[in-house]
Amino acid sequence: MTGPGKKTMDVRFTDGVNIIWGASNAGKSFVRKSIDYVFGGEKVEVPTEGIGYDNFILWLTTPKFGAISLRRSVHGGDVYFAKGHSDTVGRMDEGFEELKALHVQSPNISRLILQESGFREARLLKNERAEKSPFSLRALIRYLIVGEARMIEEKSILLHHNTTVTAEDKSLIKFLLTGIDGASVEQVRSGDQLKAAQEAKVELLSRLSDRVRDRIKPDRSDDELEGLLESAKKERDDLHTVMRERQDALDDLVAAVKSEAEMLVREETEIAEISAMVVRFEELASIFASDVERLSGLEEGGFLLNKFAIMNCPVCGAAPEHQHTHSELIDVERQRAAAEVEIKKIRREEQELNSTVTQAKSERQLRLADIGEILARRSHKQSLLDKAREFETSARTIFAKAASRVAELEKEIGDRRLLSSYEAEIALISSQRVASRQRASGLDLNLNLTAGEANELSKVIKRILKAWNYPGGEAVHFSPQEQDIVVDGKNRRNNGAGIRAILHAAFKVALLVYCREADRPHPGFLVLDSPLLAYRPADEVSEHGEITEDELEVQRADLAEHFYAHLHGLGHYAQFIVVENHKSDQQVVSPYPNTHFTRNPMLGRAGFFG
Repeated sequence: MTGPGKKTMDVRFTDGVNIIWGASNAGKSFVRKSIDYVFGGEKVEVPTEGIGYDNFILWLTTPKFGAISLRRSVHGGDVYFAKGHSDTVGRMDEGFEELKALHVQSPNISRLILQESGFREARLLKNERAEKSPFSLRALIRYLIVGEARMIEEKSILLHHNTTVTAEDKSLIKFLLTGIDGASVEQVRSGDQLKAAQEAKVELLSRLSDRVRDRIKPDRSDDELEGLLESAKKERDDLHTVMRERQDALDDLVAAVKSEAEMLVREETEIAEISAMVVRFEELASIFASDVERLSGLEEGGFLLNKFAIMNCPVCGAAPEHQHTHSELIDVERQRAAAEVEIKKIRREEQELNSTVTQAKSERQLRLADIGEILARRSHKQSLLDKAREFETSARTIFAKAASRVAELEKEIGDRRLLSSYEAEIALISSQRVASRQRASGLDLNLNLTAGEANELSKVIKRILKAWNYPGGEAVHFSPQEQDIVVDGKNRRNNGAGIRAILHAAFKVALLVYCREADRPHPGFLVLDSPLLAYRPADEVSEHGEITEDELEVQRADLAEHFYAHLHGLGHYAQFIVVENHKSDQQVVSPYPNTHFTRNPMLGRAGFFG
């Protein structure tokens, strides 16, 4: 314990066996309660000697982190974690973390210890409905830290705070022994929850029924409604036939108008092509005329040249035979003759061209006449198409109204059937009886250990009692009826307080040994408060009653010496802290060379820690 301006007070434990040995009110149980408190337990009442101390600090050594320190205020609250062993745990320390004292979603001391001990996340069955609680350090702590009152109680050895063994208690011991929890069992709702769900269903169906009922016209029967629907369907079908006929006529007219339009396009295309051809022919005719004019000039020039060649010279009057002629005139004559021939050829082609142009223009006129007829036909068919569209639209509108009428009647009939189904469902749900007690299908209501599981644990308990030199102990078993140990046919609760304490301690040690030998997780420490109560002085008036003959037999068997020898032999398995009660003036003597004792530094009274 630490406090501002206070000297740090500590109790140090070694590996193996540790004994807290002293008289009553020496603070022994306070040490045990303090350890439990740092692990998330209830607040402890600090004695007057502890005034001014405000923090508990617990040192641990874990597989993953190694040396760690845990701090918790005496006023409660979170547990603070840091790596290493230190008298202070603050935010500046390595690995500092705030851990909740409860097993919640946030980081917490329970999950830290369980994970470091090798446990997985698990769910413990709470009842026959398969409600579950998380496996937590607070559930496990009953098997790690055992107070004096719990050690000697006549109640089942599996209990924590309850008065009777619950499904959760059984589920816990089964999980510790086998690793099997209740996570795979689906939870079912309680009778009250099912009744509430049933009432909610009835209420919901009643509201839905009221809404449907508001939509129904109550002035006509179901038979009348069926008759109206039949008539409405016939009318709709007849109108559908008319609509299809008008649609077919409309489709035919659309196709006819489209055909006339296509024909018009073809005629206009042909006329355009003829017009273009006429233009090209007229241009060709102008070219012919130009060629003829040019050739005529050449022919006339050649004629004149030849004419002048056979005349008297207009200058000197010489006769043609006395004139000097040139050989080129012969070529001129040939050229003139050729031009005359070409002119005749062009004249013939002009005649053919003029005939072709005339035919083209005539064809164009005929096609223009056809276009007029096509336009007239298209106009007539378009008029018929417009009227057909009006008829089709009218028929479709009337058909839509008829179809809507059918849909309306069908909806009302559907609403009536839906209302009937709601009312039938309400009647069915209301008639169903909900059992007040519900259970998960196939779940073992007892949740007891199987015979094999109980037998394996019982063999370990028997082995430990033999190691402690417990008198008798030939027949040891775990009773599913008592949920407790039965030794030589005698239930643990039927023994005196001292024997009950020994058997309780044997069970808790046996569970630790079983887990170690079966390679099951265990935190690896055990705190036992007053397991050897049978050694209380016989001459003292005790709140636990007079010493019984069985307890005297235990003393004669030197069970205490064998008890500690056995725990020392288990030092490689776990760390043991045992609280012993003795007179304040009794001399402390240890039979073991590796056990040492130190005075309680907090209380300064007759309390010794070894």
